[in-house]
This record gives sequence, C-alpha cells and structure tokens, in this order.
Amino acid sequence: MKIIDAVWEKKNLGVTAAEIIIEAEDTIRDIENTLKNIDKQYIVCKVISGFNEATSVVQDLEYKYIEDQIEVEHDLHEIKRNRIMQRLYDSLDYSIMTEADLNELYQEIDRGMFDSDRISLDPYFSKEKAKQRYINWIKDLVSKGSKPYIMRYNGESAGFIILTTEDGITYKSVLGGGYEKFRKTGLGIVQKEQEIVKSLGGKKVVTSVSSNNVGQFKALIVNGYMPVKIEQVFVKHN
Repeated sequence: MKIIDAVWEKKNLGVTAAEIIIEAEDTIRDIENTLKNIDKQYIVCKVISGFNEATSVVQDLEYKYIEDQIEVEHDLHEIKRNRIMQRLYDSLDYSIMTEADLNELYQEIDRGMFDSDRISLDPYFSKEKAKQRYINWIKDLVSKGSKPYIMRYNGESAGFIILTTEDGITYKSVLGGGYEKFRKTGLGIVQKEQEIVKSLGGKKVVTSVSSNNVGQFKALIVNGYMPVKIEQVFVKHN
C-alpha cells in the first residue's frame, strides 16, 4: 500500500488531501485500518482492478466510486492510418512550447478544455478550481524539466502534450489535449507522441486515461496503445 500526502492540493483545492494506492498483496485488515485512521479532508483511494474484497471494504467505508484509470503503453511500432487520418497526421507539426505558447494554453484551459476529470465532476469542487489546478500542475511540471510540446495544424496552435522520463527509455505522456477551435475537426484522434518519443531515442511511451473520457480512450486504441492496468478510483470528503 502506498500513502501519498498530496500537500499540493491545499494550494489547488483548499483542502488537506491524500492518495492511497491499494495493491494486491495488501491485507484487508491493513486496508481497513488505514482508511479508518487517515485524517484528511479529501482522500483519493485507488484499488487494482479485480481486488473485489478491497473494493467492498472501500465502499463500506463510504468511499464513492468516481472512475477507472486505465494505463496503456505503446512500443512505438508503426500503425496503419486511413487516408483521412494520414492527411491530418501529416498536417500536424510539433515543437517545444515557448512562454507565449504556455500562456495560450492557460487561456484554453480557462475556456474549459478539461471537463471529464474527477475534480471537474466532483460537486465538492468548482470548475474554476479544477481549471486552476491544471494550470498549477503544468507550471510545476515545466519547472521540473518536463517537455511541453505545442501541436500546430497548418500553422495554427491546435493542442499540446507534456512528456516526462526518468531513464530516457520510457516516456510518460502526462497530460495533453486539443484546443477548442479544432475540437470537431477529427484532430483529436491524431497523436504525435510516439513520433516525438522515437526522435528522443525512447523505446516506449505510457499514459493513462479516465473511463469518463471514452473519446480519448478510443483515440489511444486507434493509435496502437495496449491496456496494461486498470485501477478503480474512489474518493471521500471529510
């Protein structure tokens, strides 16, 4: 079991918070004791899929299911694209984001770029807090050396992606999204992170998607990602 003191959420959401990750080897007694005694205002509890006894305990302690987090990975193999996808792919360029690009991204977030994450969907929090949380998260990622890329379609800003790595071999696509102007153009199905990671000398890219975001999950599968792990996510407010 992992217990993470999510101190950053005090700034983002105005509450003390913790994240608990329950693993297959954890005992039911340990799970119960931990969940009963943790003293935080907002608790996120993740349970590996298939651990039904743990799921029952979590629900009995009044944690509410909010989503599944599906982890997927890509080994950078080439994928087949239909004619339309290939045309969109070829028209999409990328480069490291400048300060101006980041400010443009923050404006897009203010317009409501993200609306399916657990914070946005939680009635205990406001949409404004959810937006500011994303902006704070991106600023923190960039300050710690993550690579933010702007995607441009025919020269216009169309989306972004942020990559991190610890070993230069496996890259994690931490966050990404399409801009409002291009939301209904089909660009959402096109992904460039595999090409970027390959250009950086990486061998694999991993990411995760919420079960509340069916469109993004479909895009990942179409682009050759394979599911490797599912966690059920529960939350509790004290």
